Amino acid sequence: MARRRRTQDVDWLIRQIDERLGDFGRDRADMSLRDKVLHLVEIVEHTKDLGVSVVAEHGWNKGPARERIRLYLIEYTGQIIDRAELEVVAGISDYPRRIRELRVEQGYQIASGASPDESTGIDLKPDEYLLVQPKPDSDAARRWHVAYRIRRSHSSSQKRILDYMLENVGKTLTTEELSYVSRDAKQFARRTRELRTEQGYAIATRFTGRPDLAPGQYVLLSAERIADPHDRSIPAPEQREVYIRDKNTCRLCGWNMERWRADDPRILELHHVEEHVKGGSNLADNLIVLCSSCHDQLHAGRLHLPDGFQPG
Repeated sequence: MARRRRTQDVDWLIRQIDERLGDFGRDRADMSLRDKVLHLVEIVEHTKDLGVSVVAEHGWNKGPARERIRLYLIEYTGQIIDRAELEVVAGISDYPRRIRELRVEQGYQIASGASPDESTGIDLKPDEYLLVQPKPDSDAARRWHVAYRIRRSHSSSQKRILDYMLENVGKTLTTEELSYVSRDAKQFARRTRELRTEQGYAIATRFTGRPDLAPGQYVLLSAERIADPHDRSIPAPEQREVYIRDKNTCRLCGWNMERWRADDPRILELHHVEEHVKGGSNLADNLIVLCSSCHDQLHAGRLHLPDGFQPG
């Protein structure tokens, strides 16, 4: 078991490291391999103590490694933090366990590249972390217990995501939760997107009508399907571009998610100006944002785009 890091005088530690590095450089030719390794172990231990001591100089000299990680992430909320930084701050290599504890036990939304989700703005490398917001979610611990139960089911990845969302209608869920419950860290974002675009569920993100949501957040607005299931495969970057361009607002009636009501549960969808079945592309210059009500009426022939209408 790794020893607990000690907070010591920073200048003293720097001198100790300098002296040992000097000894190593001068004497290593006469050392056995194990002598070299043991000498380097001592230097590494002092270096880890140095990291913790530097953090203590900042005023964070109380609590275990998890608390130092928590304070560091809060200090730099919204900024990408690399694993090497967390190892220095924590003074231990087992920082991922502390990250999980902060998520599951304390409710902090810490996104990571282990669960990439470009469609909601999470595009990190595997060893990168980002605290989405400084305040923890008081409901998160309950949701993680629900996620654990659903994760153990024998349903498909998409069905597990849907079941989890249906038990948390109206609540803000995170990429880490959906990745965990799906048991598919690489494809959970696609499966979630399919529930919205192909199955017609009212799932909102910051790029699909809810710009108030943070990166890596989802909300299932209604347990009922809002739109008829259909088969579309619009790349995530194109979807994002169109929603931003059209300001998350229906191009025909001006409806947006700020006007959402339980008795009028629309969602925003993408419409192909030139029909997809007739060869219309999935690119932004052939797509517009419509609310599901206008979209249905347009496909039923009860509503039409104005003459000369241009997507951009």
